[in-house]
Amino acid sequence: MTIEQPAFGKRVREIRRAQGLSQGNLAGTDLSPSYVSLVENGRRIPGAKIARSLAERLGTTVEALSTTDPPAERRAQQLGLVEQLVAARASQLAGDWAAARRRLEAALAQADGTDQDAVRWEARWELATVLGRLDAPTRHEAALRELLDDPMTRAAPVLHARVAVELAQLLRAAGRLPDAVRCAESAVRATGELAPGRPERTQAHMALLSASVDSGEWSRADALGAHLRAEVAPLPAGELRASALWAAAGAQYLAGDAGGALALLAEAEALIASADGVRQRLRLARARALLALTAGPSTEADALLERFRQAAALVDTPSARTWLAVLETVGALRHGDPAAAVGHAAAIDPDVAGLTPLDRARCLLQVARAHRAGRCTEDTEAFFKAAAAAYEQAGAFRLALETWRELSAGARDTEGPDPHAVILP
Repeated sequence: MTIEQPAFGKRVREIRRAQGLSQGNLAGTDLSPSYVSLVENGRRIPGAKIARSLAERLGTTVEALSTTDPPAERRAQQLGLVEQLVAARASQLAGDWAAARRRLEAALAQADGTDQDAVRWEARWELATVLGRLDAPTRHEAALRELLDDPMTRAAPVLHARVAVELAQLLRAAGRLPDAVRCAESAVRATGELAPGRPERTQAHMALLSASVDSGEWSRADALGAHLRAEVAPLPAGELRASALWAAAGAQYLAGDAGGALALLAEAEALIASADGVRQRLRLARARALLALTAGPSTEADALLERFRQAAALVDTPSARTWLAVLETVGALRHGDPAAAVGHAAAIDPDVAGLTPLDRARCLLQVARAHRAGRCTEDTEAFFKAAAAAYEQAGAFRLALETWRELSAGARDTEGPDPHAVILP
């Protein structure tokens, strides 16, 4: 296909701006922002390879970028769509998710029947994200599945990976782990041709590792963790690198290297310390404290538990209080104080809002262990059975089997890693 300038450059600039990308973002590691500027201004005609690369990064095709200038009516309609999209983003930044949803739905209604594929795709993607924030899982999933079937998504590996990862995370949180693994595998395949260092590659590998570990595919964990550590190498410091190290730490622990896993978690926590996501920081602190209490040195474990106490006091939500009770229970069991463990376990509420099905099962398991240590025989069996049932409901059948084995044996096998102690991003 012949690339016509300045039409190609104008389309590149329009789509880049609609997606909130800078010229540096679009340039990546193999182009310069100044070259992107020359292309957008019509002063350079990119070769076929560079044109395909730019199209993939924008989630579109070379053919779509090569369309001629739109007539005035279509141009006005396009600007109206972009305005709606910008307004929706402003509502999201203000935390007004309901307003963002209304604006995005209006944008999509306005785009219906037009050929503004790129802007329409971006509006549908942002609407799916907003539905997730509004806790509308059914509509959220439906929106993501529709995006997966979109021709633009199928044509662009970056877009395919972005949607598949989001869907995998949704399914994992809902306890549909086999489906989550399949979606994550699809994302990994889609990113196979992308250059190392692309965030979509890391996100796809991280989603696959997390879903596989949760579903009990621990034999894959070591290889998946090695792949993920390789993906982390070219990433800059930041939240994505921290989350990837966190996921790799879970695989390393399951492979028998508790010390290495705790070191990775410490590095991840240092990277995420200044991030805006309070929930993510708290969850990472919880994961690190639980692993240290299970398999780390006593001084480190006690220090991390104290830090989590302080963090939970600041956040002070029902789910934070329940997780603090879980960690206090594990700490009391580690110190050989069954009475304290039973007391702390009484504060664990597995039905509190905000827990995933898998987290609920983890909470029930620690209650069961506390009652077993306190020799509450009848309650012990009931809680172990409840934990196993919760794991089964979450699709974590391997963890359910481990729970039944622990109940039958009368104690946890301390020879290997404790899979119940692994919390992944």
